[in-house]
Amino acid sequence: MIKFSASPKQNSMPFNRFDHSILGEIRPRFQLKVNLNPEETLNHLSNSIPKDATVKGERSNDYVFLRIPRNLQHYWSPELSVRIEKEEFTEYTTVFCLVGPRQAVWAMFAFLYGFIFFASTFGGIYGIVKFQNSSESFWLWTIPIGIILTFSIFLTSKIGQNKGRDQMLHLISFLYHSLDEVTEVERIDA
Repeated sequence: MIKFSASPKQNSMPFNRFDHSILGEIRPRFQLKVNLNPEETLNHLSNSIPKDATVKGERSNDYVFLRIPRNLQHYWSPELSVRIEKEEFTEYTTVFCLVGPRQAVWAMFAFLYGFIFFASTFGGIYGIVKFQNSSESFWLWTIPIGIILTFSIFLTSKIGQNKGRDQMLHLISFLYHSLDEVTEVERIDA
C-alpha cells in the first residue's frame, strides 16, 4: 500500500520536497522509505523494468535510471534517477529519487546559461569602461540582452518541462507501483 503524507499546502507536484523553490521545480526530488534491504530493492526494481514496455532503464551499482522508451521519447522526455541505500541509524532503506531532463538537454541548458552569464558580465564590464571613457558604448546593451535571453531560456525550459510532465508522472507511478508489489512504500518528508 502506498502512503502519501503530503500536506495540503504543496504545489501541483506532490512528490516535490521543495514547495515553491526554483531548484525544486527544475529538478524535482523526493525520498521514499521501503522495508527491504537495498540489494533486494534494486533487484526487484531492475527485474520490473522489462515487464513494462512503457519504461526502459538500467542499473549501475546503487542506481537505477528510468527512462521513456526511445520510440515514445521527445526532446523534453524526462529521466528518473533512483539511488537506493540504507542510511545509518535507520531501520529502513531509503530510495532517493531525482527527476530531470535527459543529460544532453541538461548540459545544453547549463552551457547556454553559462555562456549568457559570461558574455553579458564581460560585455557589461567592457561597456561600463568604454562608457566612462567616451560616454558612449553599445556594449552596455549586453546586460539587458543577457537578462532577456536568460528569462527566455527559463520560459522555454518550463514549457518543455510541462510537455514532459505526463511522462514524468508515469515514471514516478512505475517506481511506486513496482516497489509497492513487494513492500510498503512511504514518502519521507525531507
